[in-house]
Amino acid sequence: MGYPAAPVNSPDAVWKEAAAAPFAEPSLIVYLHFPFCRSRCSFCPFYSGGGTVAERHEYVELLKRELSEAEGSFLSFPVNSVYFGGGTPSDMTPDELSGLLEILHGKFTLANDCEITLESRIDGLHDELIDAALSGGVNRFSLGVQTFDTDLRRSIGRVSDRETVLHTIARLKARNQVSVAADLLYGLPGQTPEMLLNDLKTMFSSGLSGFSFYRLRVHENLALAQSVKAGRLPPVPDEEACFELHRLGEEYLEAAGAKRLSVKHFSFSPRERNLHNEISANKGPCLPFGAGAGGRLGNYRFKLCSDRSAYASKVLSGVKPLENAGKFPADYPLGAKISAQLYRYMSLNLDGLETAVPENLRPAVMAELEKSLNDLTDRGFFERRFSRFPKTFQLTAKGRFYYASAGSELMEAAASAWQGVSQE
Repeated sequence: MGYPAAPVNSPDAVWKEAAAAPFAEPSLIVYLHFPFCRSRCSFCPFYSGGGTVAERHEYVELLKRELSEAEGSFLSFPVNSVYFGGGTPSDMTPDELSGLLEILHGKFTLANDCEITLESRIDGLHDELIDAALSGGVNRFSLGVQTFDTDLRRSIGRVSDRETVLHTIARLKARNQVSVAADLLYGLPGQTPEMLLNDLKTMFSSGLSGFSFYRLRVHENLALAQSVKAGRLPPVPDEEACFELHRLGEEYLEAAGAKRLSVKHFSFSPRERNLHNEISANKGPCLPFGAGAGGRLGNYRFKLCSDRSAYASKVLSGVKPLENAGKFPADYPLGAKISAQLYRYMSLNLDGLETAVPENLRPAVMAELEKSLNDLTDRGFFERRFSRFPKTFQLTAKGRFYYASAGSELMEAAASAWQGVSQE
């Protein structure tokens, strides 16, 4: 559920302007990107190579410099979430991770409840790295589990078997200092309802603090799609089968007592908050660091240089390594509210959206939104469960499965009405 942004001619000037502007947001993310992975999962579109030890170290030194030279009004505002993403950030050495965390604590003001997440692979998550992470304030590990089924894991390029995955979770939980979250995929090649149910039961009994429940996306140019096409792997479940797998997951988790934090994330422990995704769903400001990182600040989105040579050149020149930037349209705050309500609450309250629309546009925009919601309700994506509150629409099982499409349709309807009235 993305949002269009018009390209700007001078990303550097726009970044300086946005960074210098008074910071008046309710939350803030710092995102650090580590692009390297030692092996590639067959379904992953983000792989950019494993790199040598020297290349990875050189990159971390550049990332440290970029972080150290950050400037802006945001430096005095408490950071609510720090996210080490990739790639595989847990492929850093303990010293490399410690160095980044030290700069982070020295440069930024971290909220006293700041969530610091380290994306991690199962293979190679050794005790020395865990020690360095905990010493530096990491309080959440996000593990790329995808499935506990060893055969399924191997079919998508995952290295570790079921026993190793469970042992790693147990090692992290034994520290009793962090939230341990994971990703679980449904719609894997040859996956049956019974296989998914086994994964869900294992997830629940493993001691995980929480997990995200995602549908596998098959990219035609990647190894997974080619293996399915060549008959080396069974086909992925079709649309109807994936919907039933999603519904099975929802029903099991509700029966098991999991707390639903959002349309895709569930919690088994008070430690699990999933702040990064929640703030992102609200389209909150996100400061990007590292090659290929993306972020938002003010009315703009920013993308840093994906090419590591270009990234290095700009960092060494002392400038923000921007590749491009875009300006959000005037109706962006309304789109952000729609996104946040659907992601976090799985419902939409029209009364809660009105403040994002100027008074002169409000009647036309809100009428178009309600018309679109009524249409989506007729098509089975929403329902009205509260007769006393007719302006509240809740996602159905179908709506939760297709929530991104439903949200995009609503945003497009609102944007069309907004532009139409603005041009009158």
